[in-house]
Order: sequence, then C-alpha cells, then structure tokens
Amino acid sequence: MPEQTLMEQLAAILNVEIIAPMEGNEAQGLHKALPGYQAVVDDAARFVQEHGEALRLDPSVLANLTEGLAEVKRLEPADRALEKLHQSVYHQRLRATDRCMEGLYDTARRIREFSNAYPELAEEGKFLLDFMKVFKPGRKKEKKEGGGGEE
Repeated sequence: MPEQTLMEQLAAILNVEIIAPMEGNEAQGLHKALPGYQAVVDDAARFVQEHGEALRLDPSVLANLTEGLAEVKRLEPADRALEKLHQSVYHQRLRATDRCMEGLYDTARRIREFSNAYPELAEEGKFLLDFMKVFKPGRKKEKKEGGGGEE
C-alpha cells in the first residue's frame, strides 16, 4: 500500500474527505449560506418533524434537512480547527517574510554602496533597488512648508 500524503493523513485525522475543487459555475449554483443559517435549519428541521404531515411534505424533505444538518455539525470542528491553523501558519509566514525583508534592506544598501566600483551589480540588482524604494524603513519624511519637496 502506498504511503499517504500529508493531506491524506490530515484528512484522516480530521475525519473529512479530500474532494476536487468546485468549478466556478458549480459554486455559483449552490444555495448561499447566510449568517445564522444553521439555526434556521435546526428550527426548520424541528418544524418539519412536527408539522410535516399537516404540510403533506415528502419524508425526503425531513431526511434532507436532518442528514444535511448532521453533516454540517460533523464538519464544523474540522472547519474551525483548520481555520485557526491557517491563521497561525499565515502569521508565521508574515514573520518569516519580515525577517527576509531585513536581509533585502541590507542587500539593497550594499548594492548602492558598491554601485560605483561594480556598476554591473547595480544593473543586475536594479529590480531589488526598485522594489525596495517602495519599502523604505523608518518614518516618512514630512514635507517642508512653503518650499515643497522632501528634506
């Protein structure tokens, strides 16, 4: 038996399945879940259970409500856990990128320092210098009154 991928292992731990992503038109065709929809489904399931006969609803209506609700409740814990995990990983990536930015600042500074002695460095490193112009460290310089322009 082949080894499971990390995704397969994680899906097994969370008791969920890995499905193919939906096509855009498939996702658009789904009923939109509004805030509080689950409470409405809970109430509707109870209502249908109590008044289904008077409404002459097919038993499949109640079955769809209760089975769908059970599936939503089964998936909720995994959804919450993955959401928190995603946020944690995203914040870790932001911190790692921040550490990289310090190295980019230092590299750009060195390119500028050596640009006269090694013009090819400045030419090849122009992409980095241009990029770093957008990310100047420190506070923005305030414009002088009257004269316009930066200090």
